[in-house]
Amino acid sequence: MDRFEVVVGDASYEVTLSGDENLSGAVITPGLHPGQGATGNAANSVAKVRKAPVDTPAASPAARPATSSGGGKNAVTAPMPGTILEVNVKAGDTLERGQQVAILDAMKMHNVIGAPRAGVVAEVCVAAQQNVNHGDVIIRLQEK
Repeated sequence: MDRFEVVVGDASYEVTLSGDENLSGAVITPGLHPGQGATGNAANSVAKVRKAPVDTPAASPAARPATSSGGGKNAVTAPMPGTILEVNVKAGDTLERGQQVAILDAMKMHNVIGAPRAGVVAEVCVAAQQNVNHGDVIIRLQEK
């Protein structure tokens, strides 16, 4: 098995491959297979691959530091890193369970963030076009 470091933008990931693949120095365009040309937005998305040091243990999601901004039971938090495209509520709004509170863009996918329970919005903690990390608070609901 070979381990490779994959760098996408500013993020670095370690990938383990089993088999005869030798990708050291390769450039990968997501969604394409070798020999295919890049078109549209895929042409702008490139991952660079380089051989990872052999003595480096594989990174695990549990090993990454928490980036939460203080969730709590009344907080609606970002389920993944991304950019807030829309905020659909304001302080004082009454919400039904599952009601859309925001749209989060992550990897060019629009994710609807819904209210986990019925309640009243106490505070909106983000704005449109704001970048968020996993666990960052989007809104806070009033205590029951």
